[in-house]
Amino acid sequence: MTDADVNIRVLDAAYRPFPTFVEWVSRTSVDTVRWDRYYSSLQSRAQSSPGALDRAREVAKRAAALDTGAIEGLYEVDRGFTFTVAFETAAWETALAQKGEAVRPLFESQLHAYDYVLDLATSAQPMAEAAIRKLHEVVCEAQPTYRVMTAVGPQEQPLPKGQYKVLPNHVRTRKGTDHAYAPVDVTPPEMARLVKEMGSEAFLSAHPVQQAAYAHYGLVVIHPFADGNGRVARALASAFTYRAISMPILILSEQKGAYLDALESADNGNYQAFVKFILDRSLDTIQLVADTLGVATAPGPEESLAAIRALYVTRGGYTHEQVDEAGKRLLEALAEAFKRSMPRNAGPKVTGRFELHATGVGSNAPTPAFRSLAAPLMLRVILSTAAPAQAGVSEHFNIWVPRDAAGEDDLLLRAANSGETLSARMEEVVSGISGVLQIRLNLFAEQVVNRLLADLRSQAAKALQSRS
Repeated sequence: MTDADVNIRVLDAAYRPFPTFVEWVSRTSVDTVRWDRYYSSLQSRAQSSPGALDRAREVAKRAAALDTGAIEGLYEVDRGFTFTVAFETAAWETALAQKGEAVRPLFESQLHAYDYVLDLATSAQPMAEAAIRKLHEVVCEAQPTYRVMTAVGPQEQPLPKGQYKVLPNHVRTRKGTDHAYAPVDVTPPEMARLVKEMGSEAFLSAHPVQQAAYAHYGLVVIHPFADGNGRVARALASAFTYRAISMPILILSEQKGAYLDALESADNGNYQAFVKFILDRSLDTIQLVADTLGVATAPGPEESLAAIRALYVTRGGYTHEQVDEAGKRLLEALAEAFKRSMPRNAGPKVTGRFELHATGVGSNAPTPAFRSLAAPLMLRVILSTAAPAQAGVSEHFNIWVPRDAAGEDDLLLRAANSGETLSARMEEVVSGISGVLQIRLNLFAEQVVNRLLADLRSQAAKALQSRS
């Protein structure tokens, strides 16, 4: 008998069977308050958009399927890569291809495995050995070989799929110690016992987290297959959360250390540590689905950006800068019209000033459909007489432009004191003052100047009479 044979016998003898479910459930508990709170929050979000909920669950499934292979070291992932593939962003296929030609088939096999356990979950039938063997076949479909330690070193050998192991598969742990799994001859009866436990009344009435943790732990303790046991266990555990909340358990590759620590604690009799780990990962999944749902039901960035861009263009196709420029042009044209409207024979005793001021507007917009210029501008008209009949009158004009201008919409020039108003259509101003509008401006300016001159005459007479 070789040293290797002796070592295998020692490890076979060191195998510690998994507990009964009654023992498991008596030594573990689930924080159902957190579970119910998280899931209720998800359900309240999902009511308005069941289609988006399906899509969010698909994201969780893809993430679980991708990282389950990375946990086994079949390929490497990081957060960005998992996000890209799970959410099927524009570059996900390219990102997957860059990992090597073998990675996509592995991912797709693992994805099919989660679809398979979803089908098992919806059947509402107790778990059977045949189903677990089929699950192994599906999850390992793209894996042709596995590494075996032989007397001459590690070798790649064909991976038997859907079949229980025929060679011992004890392993060296990350701490450098040997860990014993079920001996080859014990594997079939142990799997039969696991399936029987999963069909028991106690199991079927338990919380899905306790079911998932127990099924996972029982399978990895036995390690019934030559390779792929971890992937099978994670997918098998997800059958019970699928049955309860229609989503898998997401364990990310970056959580591998905590995952192995929790399994090691269970090996030492602390089953609660592993139940808590499975609960935490289940709650992670619920929150991921809820947040994905929130993004899916919110307006997309392109929709919002398009709406924001639309704010800067009016329904007539003008930019707000064009509208403001039209308003400024109209006000400047009125100022020139005022200068022309002063009688040529006014003489040195009567003067007029027509000034544009960058200042705040003097009154509220006439209706909510109008606004002031972005840089408010006011035209001030001042007429005055010289001593001894010294007097002055003034008026100022504000310009109001349409908020959502089309060609037929009006711009308004309004006198702050008298309320006199001149309207001009955008199409008369936007490309330059039209001929008809120019005539109207001249007439309007003449009307205002005549009124102001009449007021000035009265004020000048009073000023002269008041002098002693």
